[in-house]
Amino acid sequence: MRVLLITPPLVRQEAYQSDDSRPDFEALRLISPAEPLTVAAILEAAGHAVRFVDLGSYASERDAAVSRALADFAPDAVALVQSILTFATSHDWDGKEVFEQVRALRPTAATILTGGHATNYPSKAVGDGVCDYAIKGEVDFALPQLIDALATPAMLLTEALAQIPGLSWRQVDGQTASSEAYPSVDITRLPPPAYHLLSDDDRSRYSQLLEKGKIRYPEKSPRYRDIMTSRGCILRCSFCSVAYLRGEKQRYRRKTIDQVLTEIEQALDDGIEEIHFFDDLFAESEAEILALTDALARRNLRFPWFVAQGMPLWPLTRDALAAMRETGMYRLICPFESGSERVLKRVIGKLADVGHNRRIVDWASAFGLEIIGMYVIGMPGETRGELLETLAFAEAHPAIDYHVFSIATPMMGTRLTRKLNEQHKLDAQWAEQVNRVVKRTVALFENDETSPVELGLIRSHDWDRINFASAERRQRYAAMVGITLDELAQMRQHSLATFAGFFPDYRGPRSFAELCRSGTASAALHQLAPQLPA
Repeated sequence: MRVLLITPPLVRQEAYQSDDSRPDFEALRLISPAEPLTVAAILEAAGHAVRFVDLGSYASERDAAVSRALADFAPDAVALVQSILTFATSHDWDGKEVFEQVRALRPTAATILTGGHATNYPSKAVGDGVCDYAIKGEVDFALPQLIDALATPAMLLTEALAQIPGLSWRQVDGQTASSEAYPSVDITRLPPPAYHLLSDDDRSRYSQLLEKGKIRYPEKSPRYRDIMTSRGCILRCSFCSVAYLRGEKQRYRRKTIDQVLTEIEQALDDGIEEIHFFDDLFAESEAEILALTDALARRNLRFPWFVAQGMPLWPLTRDALAAMRETGMYRLICPFESGSERVLKRVIGKLADVGHNRRIVDWASAFGLEIIGMYVIGMPGETRGELLETLAFAEAHPAIDYHVFSIATPMMGTRLTRKLNEQHKLDAQWAEQVNRVVKRTVALFENDETSPVELGLIRSHDWDRINFASAERRQRYAAMVGITLDELAQMRQHSLATFAGFFPDYRGPRSFAELCRSGTASAALHQLAPQLPA
């Protein structure tokens, strides 16, 4: 079979282009296609021919890229596969536009949807006629199993389809059938991703379309690659959808050290100069961190790197940080989440405590690491006092180079969403609202303790005040994320304009602490609902 794998972009460019205040560079977000190229390697090993198109690597002419691949390759099947299943995109792609192109230009090709939409809404795309098949969860082996089934005689197809975990398909009678089982993946069986499928032009685009202005920006070299050393997580943080997307019954799984070293060495041999580890959970213990750093040291491998999705904090010790620094780690992205012990432990469900997080800042600062703090605000039951504790934590640590305040968002399959549904705090349109806004930018549910406008103040005005109070901080951040000071000014202005767009009637203080002191934090604030885009 000839299989065309297509990776959707992380954002809908048209949504960004309709916002005149948003910096142009924010519409270009790109990460390495670690999971689709792993699927490609498995398909090739099974004897199938594979072509790959990453739509996120095209600043324009994405339709033309798909059309060329359909014409040149003449695929028997076209599958949409996300770069990394658990990395949140601005919305869930159902593949409608791509599959319409396929049906117009290659009508005999089977169309297959995977990723967030196929997992969050099993069988919906098939039932709506968007595609022929959909597979939820991790598709590394399930997708090749489907391709094998499609090559079987028609009389055996139904029986073959029924054996594929996570699959939804249309039966002869027109009804949609779905497998209840989640795909299960032993990641020690996964081959290295098939980066040989990238053309020279592809490689050039990956080094040019960098995530400027984002904390994942490769500061040391544009020739970088994302590598996954594990999948899943031992935690079940309230707001996190990792376990749901990968399958609740799948445990935290790590690749062998040899697998990881093979991918690293292949990347370096391929001209890659910087590596980002893009795990759901990079390590669950100090021993796992030291095992990797010791292996790197034994092979004399040293390169710029960091953990792009955030470093787990409870396994970190001074010795672990020293070992990582010695092998080239230069940036520490810290999911502090909250400055309140109660919120951190009892509401979110983290293992690290606030005191340990403070020590991490001291250790990392002593080693000269760049430090980025990430916080989630607006959890159900979180009080104004606890929000002030989080702001106080951020302001008490000037060694932290940059702070990210994300508003708790009810994602499909999370404990947060289940709790809000039980409390009847989500209306029938909440899932649609999640897809209509850039996630974590605005509150989509009413909190008994705080209002959406208060969280918006922290997200925009306090974010601006804490991060960019001095010229030194502005210059440092701009250098870390590859933008000019003028571009930073535009990014800051857009954040403030976004707040004004969501809350055009708000006339109060432009600081959460000032709002609390003013005594205007009252029921009136709860009446200011955010104005969501159409």
